[in-house]
Amino acid sequence: MSVEGEIRRFRKDLKKARATSPDEIARRLPAFKCRRCAKCCRGAYGDNTVTVFPGEIRAIMAATGREWLEVVEPEEDGDVDGHGNRQAFEWALRKKPDGDCIFLEDGRCGIYEARPFICRTYPFYLDEGEIGAGECDGRSGERMSAQEARAMAEQLIARSVRELEESVGLLEKLDMEAGRGATGLTVVHDSEGSWLVGERSGARHFRGKARR
Repeated sequence: MSVEGEIRRFRKDLKKARATSPDEIARRLPAFKCRRCAKCCRGAYGDNTVTVFPGEIRAIMAATGREWLEVVEPEEDGDVDGHGNRQAFEWALRKKPDGDCIFLEDGRCGIYEARPFICRTYPFYLDEGEIGAGECDGRSGERMSAQEARAMAEQLIARSVRELEESVGLLEKLDMEAGRGATGLTVVHDSEGSWLVGERSGARHFRGKARR
């Protein structure tokens, strides 16, 4: 499918997502009660990668006083292009050397009020209106209150809308020639454009938006 076709498909899905009823989602949510075990934040219990969007990154920066690349790094996957640059399409929260989230402090989230959608809705997600769920000790049979279920449903819909908006924005601004003329960079594409990330003496440097 062409980029234009993908954009049309995402826009169609976005319209549906915006029309989703939180009450309907709340009624269909499986049993869940967060145990505050923080296993979802720890590298020892599986893939704890948290992908984030530009707006979420800036919220964390405002809450912590940290710079962009002190909060996130390019996704690990990505193909190397003909210029020797790695092309990435997501940002992820940084991790400690042991694999734990850098914002896990004494077993608690240090950015709780500014945490990303993926953390707010864990272990649930929406896939074309259907509820999916990851592994979590909180899925123990105890049900959420009606108020908790409604709040979770609203967050799930907001996350789905944001993800689709980001997908549309990324494709509209996608520039696979970003970074041309340089080599050894990671080019991160998001809804705001293309960003160049390089290494100098082992230190990470944010190179800024690519010229268009």
